[in-house]
Amino acid sequence: MSPLTEKPLKLKFLLDENIDVRLTSFLKKLGFSVLVSPKGLKNGAVLALADKESCVLLTNDKDFANLGVIKSSKLAGIVVFRVHPPTLSKLELTLSKLLKEVSLSGFSGRVFLLSEEGIEIRE
Repeated sequence: MSPLTEKPLKLKFLLDENIDVRLTSFLKKLGFSVLVSPKGLKNGAVLALADKESCVLLTNDKDFANLGVIKSSKLAGIVVFRVHPPTLSKLELTLSKLLKEVSLSGFSGRVFLLSEEGIEIRE
């Protein structure tokens, strides 16, 4: 069974406010739980929410690409999109590639930089 078709047991995603909220429907169709960060939260509060809810953070904010951010927390993982422009179709395509390549348990403690050219993993 490929990672994309595995039944997600505990993996949840938190969409940062800078991510197209329509990505929620895409992820829910794949069987994932999805939360959306309230507007106006500072980065520290977004991280705290992701920590509290055990979510993989999805963001366009390059500040989260710093590996120290994830090492200093218990985050389930961080995905930073480097897709320009960040249209819904491009976000879905790059996220689909990631979900096909990384097992559900493979997100923990890692930062994933997603671009149309590929995936960079920092751990």
